[in-house]
Amino acid sequence: MSYSLLGLLMYRLMGILTLGIMPLLCRWVPRWRIWWTMRAERLGDAEFAVVTDEFGAVTVERVQRRPYGGTLESVFGSLTRKGPLCKHNDDIVHCLATFAHRYYGFVYHPYLEKFLPNTCWRDSAWTRAPLSMRSGLSCSVQELRQTIFGANDMHIAEKPLLRLLFDEVLNPFYMFQAGSVVLWCFDDYYYYAACILLISVAGIAETLVETRRNTRKIQEMARFTCAVRVLRDGAWRDSRAEDMLPGDVFEVVPSMHILPCDAVLLEGDCIVNESMLTGESVPVAKVPVAPVVFGKMRLASSTFGADIAKHVLFAGTRLVRVKKTSLGFGGSRWLDLEQHTGRGTPARATAMVLRTGFNTTKGALVRSILFPRPNKFKFYEDSFRFIGVLAAIAVVGFLASIGNFLRLGLTPHIITVRALDLITVVVPPALPATMSIGVSFALSRLRKRQIYCISPTRINVCGKLNVVVFDKTGTLTEEGMAVLGVQTVDYDACMFNELQEDPSALLENAAAPSAPSSAFSSVGSNYGTGLGGFGTGFGGLASLDRSSSMTATPQRATDPSKLRVLHGLATCHTVKQVDGELVGDPLDIKMFESTGWVLEESDDNVMGVANHAIAATGQRSRAAMPVPAVVRPPQSGRFSLSAPTSDNVYELGIIRTFDFSAALRRQSVVAKRLGARYNEVYVKGAPEAIRELCFSDTIPRDFDRTLLGFTNHGYRVIALAGKPLKMSWPKLQRLKRDAVEQDLVFLGFVVFENKLKPTSAPVLDELRGAKIRQLMCTGDNVLTAISVGRECRMVPDDMRVYVPRLVRRKETVPGAANGAVNAPTAQTTTSSDSDGVRAMVVWEDADDEMRVLDPYTLEPRIATSPPRDRLVTSDEATTGEEMAQQQQQYLSWLHNYTNEDMELMGNGKYCVAVTGEVFRYLMDCAPELTIGRVLMRGAIYARMSPDEKAELVESLQRIGYCAGFCGDGANDCGALRAADVGLSLSEAEASVAAPLTSHSTDICCVLDVIREGRAALVTSFSCFKFIALYSMIQFTSVSMLYEFGGGLGDFQFLYIDLFVIVPLAVFMGRTPAFGRIAPKRPTANLMSKKVLVSLFGQIAINSIIQAIMFRRVKQSDGYTPPVRSDPTDLDSLLIRSFENTALFLVSSFQYILVAIVFSIGPPYRQSNLRNRGLVITCILLVVFTTYVVLQPTEWISNVFEMVDLSTSFRRTIIVWALANFAMSWVGETWLFPWLAPNAAKYARIACYIIRRFVFRSEYTQVPMAELGNSGAPNKRRAADNTDSLSTTVNECDLEDARREPTWEEISQKSNIKPFKRILRDMGIPSWY
Repeated sequence: MSYSLLGLLMYRLMGILTLGIMPLLCRWVPRWRIWWTMRAERLGDAEFAVVTDEFGAVTVERVQRRPYGGTLESVFGSLTRKGPLCKHNDDIVHCLATFAHRYYGFVYHPYLEKFLPNTCWRDSAWTRAPLSMRSGLSCSVQELRQTIFGANDMHIAEKPLLRLLFDEVLNPFYMFQAGSVVLWCFDDYYYYAACILLISVAGIAETLVETRRNTRKIQEMARFTCAVRVLRDGAWRDSRAEDMLPGDVFEVVPSMHILPCDAVLLEGDCIVNESMLTGESVPVAKVPVAPVVFGKMRLASSTFGADIAKHVLFAGTRLVRVKKTSLGFGGSRWLDLEQHTGRGTPARATAMVLRTGFNTTKGALVRSILFPRPNKFKFYEDSFRFIGVLAAIAVVGFLASIGNFLRLGLTPHIITVRALDLITVVVPPALPATMSIGVSFALSRLRKRQIYCISPTRINVCGKLNVVVFDKTGTLTEEGMAVLGVQTVDYDACMFNELQEDPSALLENAAAPSAPSSAFSSVGSNYGTGLGGFGTGFGGLASLDRSSSMTATPQRATDPSKLRVLHGLATCHTVKQVDGELVGDPLDIKMFESTGWVLEESDDNVMGVANHAIAATGQRSRAAMPVPAVVRPPQSGRFSLSAPTSDNVYELGIIRTFDFSAALRRQSVVAKRLGARYNEVYVKGAPEAIRELCFSDTIPRDFDRTLLGFTNHGYRVIALAGKPLKMSWPKLQRLKRDAVEQDLVFLGFVVFENKLKPTSAPVLDELRGAKIRQLMCTGDNVLTAISVGRECRMVPDDMRVYVPRLVRRKETVPGAANGAVNAPTAQTTTSSDSDGVRAMVVWEDADDEMRVLDPYTLEPRIATSPPRDRLVTSDEATTGEEMAQQQQQYLSWLHNYTNEDMELMGNGKYCVAVTGEVFRYLMDCAPELTIGRVLMRGAIYARMSPDEKAELVESLQRIGYCAGFCGDGANDCGALRAADVGLSLSEAEASVAAPLTSHSTDICCVLDVIREGRAALVTSFSCFKFIALYSMIQFTSVSMLYEFGGGLGDFQFLYIDLFVIVPLAVFMGRTPAFGRIAPKRPTANLMSKKVLVSLFGQIAINSIIQAIMFRRVKQSDGYTPPVRSDPTDLDSLLIRSFENTALFLVSSFQYILVAIVFSIGPPYRQSNLRNRGLVITCILLVVFTTYVVLQPTEWISNVFEMVDLSTSFRRTIIVWALANFAMSWVGETWLFPWLAPNAAKYARIACYIIRRFVFRSEYTQVPMAELGNSGAPNKRRAADNTDSLSTTVNECDLEDARREPTWEEISQKSNIKPFKRILRDMGIPSWY
């Protein structure tokens, strides 16, 4: 866009002619100003860019142009190497057009003719020639990239004070206030105008101070600088963090406590604390990056998956430890870039910059605070609609008052001023502010409980939660686990041995070999790899017959005694040592501590001494390399060159580690025992995942029974496997994970006892009593999850749990990513393609094989005879036809040999436990109706990956739930962000992981959040209704007084607004939340029948009372009609009159009683008697108003400009005020809630009566003969359609031509009978 000179001239002229009103409106609606003053231009020539975000907000940004001189590829990186434009890679860009929007940078592409974000910039050399990245940048490239990315800082511009003042004053709220003040001054309301002006100025000043304070706080959080050493032109140079650019190689040193940018680790090992990003306080280990990682990176995303994040150092995270022990993938080439150390380790730990400034993950956190997502809560949308209704009422009153004033012959001045004043009465300026009172007090109360919120608008949403999803480990159960024991294998009997409760005793029967002089030393040693004499790399394991019978005596080429379970426990982990303490995953720490062994990691200084000693003895091997860590029994001595043949030395060196993958559900290591001629591979993970990797003859026959026994008791079971591996050091470093984790020998189970937190069961009981669904979503075994669910009473003891099994074709194997079946999307539960059926889901009772579920309707069925042919539920099919036949066999068995479980269908006491594999299959291949049924019945979700957790939350939201998620923030970040309310149990005060963070480690905070959310929501409704009714009461008073040209006085307005309304509105929000969560949730729909009936009912009651008093005062003793003292003075209103005094006094009572009636107490807030401020305020106002009514002093009468009423009428005012309170109380408590459900019916009856008897309209009756017999068939057809909705499908053809109701409609508890019937037929409670 560019400015249009003619349009700009007309715009400024209209601004002058309209006294600034036109520019003000264009400021509030930017599209108008753009349309008026700008013209469209080609993007390449545009001076301004108009940006419309996903929420419809429009911003105009100025385009900056700077000389560049680099190639197109240097600007857009790897993006230019794709597609037909790759031939322009080397084209020179002479001028760079850029603009910034909300701290995002955009660069113009001359061939695409688009502005592209620089957040996704990636150097093409990172994937084409990854070895070159260790050389860093040259000074010439650094200057070009400086032009593109700017400085590596997060400079948040602090607006000047005058600019802040200008922006705040021009806010619609304050402009309305300013217009009202000017209007009141014209009407001689000087005192009232002065007070409102002072309050507005104080509010503006407070806002400016708070804005400035918040801006500086965010600046302090974002600002960071430190000295760094950067590799430029092949030389290390001292530099500042602000000068770092993507592609820079810098040295990671311990003095760098806070990381200045997002970077990938090239060499060395790091441990960092990422609690600021994930909320997880457990330190995380970082390892050098591999070349394949760069192809997977999506730099446009602020976060990475676990497989990439383990190589990335994120900006703002705290560096706990750094070591120079790990080589990068460049190997000796990178070592040669530095002065050779002679020990085969890098001279320094290095990293390469990925992203800088606001493009980093920390920058995304800062942006989310600066520019929060707009609130989509229905309450706020309805509030603006209701303000529009009030504005429409104001317009009607405005027009009516003009006509009335013209009838009275008042001057144009008074007509204009008073008519406009009526708008300020109907649309109260304090309305927007009062809506946030409840949220402010709720935030304050939550902060006292150490629950912090970075998105205050989510507080009201907390009051609408109807399902909460919990992580298991660390959330429902204790974070730390105790090792119950180890179950090893008796290979001769092919059975498990007895449970060994003390894992350290497993070493007693093992003989410790002597250590040769060429072995590696304990710490900082060299790993001798010149081991010749080995022919194959896998020690003969490949010759094992995997199909041999498990019952036969196994003939193994490799003796399993070469592997030790204790070695696997001591080495297969990612535990690190920092300042003498073990850090890492709590499960890994407990497992290692159970061995009683000692962990020693190589130290840079010690390593240098050891290498020097070995070199001096001439024993250094050509391929000698350092061992990163060593473990040994506590009684074992350390290897020393002075005594290399000591018998008291037993050590294992951890050579290579493959970190745990949530997708693969396993972790592995390669280790070597001191004195051994082979390496040892150990793999641990989920039992079902490890079983698939092991030789069948090493799997005990009681594998399933033993696993089931442990999981049914709630224990967590980890399987351990291994194999001997002979391979040279260089080959080990190039070895792929798949090659390591195959052809394994099963070693046994490691059993962990994960105790339930003492508060979990009571919290879940209260949620169940409040009819809020609770779900468990965990990565653990499904049977373990069911056991924990029963223990915490999430799954009642009398509720049956059905577990799914995915039956697949043999050639269909789980994907590496998430265990999903590689099947195309289909429209039925049984996926099919051109090759036929590929898989099916079978639901079986976890405790009784005779009980199953219909795969389509999820109705419980009982088998009349045991399923004799197990092939109907086994993975034996190899083709689509065989799979279809197998499916038909199962459906035939289900139809002929099972009956409906009528008792279970009647009480609905059953649920399903869904595994991650089945969940993935259902989401990809099942129809929406089946997915909805599973989501409605699901209680346990096990073996779920982080992405599947987030997808579960989104699926619940799609069917109409307001979903919350509570987790520890580690691998739950996606689900925490996807949920309507994400609550992270973390020590971090605020993190990008979740809008709510609790320092408490138990789930009691969930109850606090829901209670405060409901209290805040009810408070918002109460304050809104109070302010709306206050305006309508005042509107009624003023409208009646306008009948004879009267009005309220200056101090009357002042008293009502400042001494009555303000304290009542403030103290109404201070009532704390109720201690127990009620089953019925508060409404969040301002336009609901319940709210509207209450609001309009109260308006009717108070208006009728005012009308009665307006008429009764004319019949009182001593009444005199209102007469002007100067009949020629038509430029002012009559203030002193009997009508004015009567309406002012009775309305003063009405404001108080409305506040009392609308101050809702239980079941969402505590009793109003607990709110001392509100009680004292109401008592003082009632006493003072009663005193003014009965015995006002002369001074009070003069201040309020009242006339002297008769004593009898003063008593009448008190009586009618009490009657008003009684009617309002009865109406709000009993009458209006009774009328609200049938409001539509009563409205139709009223309309009929009015039309029939008032307007005398006649209805034409159509003879039945003209209708023929069409009525009855239509009714029958409707009945048939209704019945069809509840018909279960027992055949293969699930699809029905008739429309099925969506689960979103069902979950919203529609009153339509077919939906109620579906819920009843499925046995689902109405609140579910």
